[in-house]
Amino acid sequence: MRVVLGCPGAVVGSLAAVAMLILTPLPTPRTPVATASPAGHADPSDAVYYLRITATDTYGYQPDTIANLPLNTTINVTFIDDTSLPHSFNISSREGVEIVDYTDTSATELNQILFSAPALYATYVSGLGAESVGAFRSPASPGWYEFVCNVSGHFQLGMFGYLAFGEGLPTNLTLPPGTGGGGVPAFPLVEVIVVLAVVLGVLVGILLRLRRIARDRALEEADKASPILPRPPPPP
Repeated sequence: MRVVLGCPGAVVGSLAAVAMLILTPLPTPRTPVATASPAGHADPSDAVYYLRITATDTYGYQPDTIANLPLNTTINVTFIDDTSLPHSFNISSREGVEIVDYTDTSATELNQILFSAPALYATYVSGLGAESVGAFRSPASPGWYEFVCNVSGHFQLGMFGYLAFGEGLPTNLTLPPGTGGGGVPAFPLVEVIVVLAVVLGVLVGILLRLRRIARDRALEEADKASPILPRPPPPP
């Protein structure tokens, strides 16, 4: 198991920048706008931001990488379960930390590395169609965080992602194994039954058609083999 610590961004202020801030007039205060903004493209002056996350049927999240979320803002989260299994959405309490060897990380190690302090945000959904709505306050300083599903075995299958506040995501992160997360399909029992029923129906249809063709050919052969009797002469 390998853990990577991100490098904190350097914050160096110059006298020229300070002077410009002092001389620049303050903008007119804006009334908070409580309208939905596309993930990763919120107006920094908005006081509310809406984030929609879906648990996919490949043990992943959609989206699983989100950059430039606003700082010091109320983040409203809607977490939706699009599978037949329970899932969680937990944002790590540690900035700039990722677990690279996720397949070789136990549940205990996961909690020790990413959740040594209370999660930045944590929620849970119980199954298909379930939805969780909540909110948290985004950090005041730029940084990125890993989020994971800590339902037994799901993180090890690739159910994780990253989000960044006030900045882009690093380019060297270990990304989930597939678009939208996950590389191991989860086949719900109902879907398996439906697929098997369709396949069985197709096979039965083919067999019945072959049987009809064989019967028609047998009748044709029988007609060809039977003698043609001469017609009796007409009565005198």
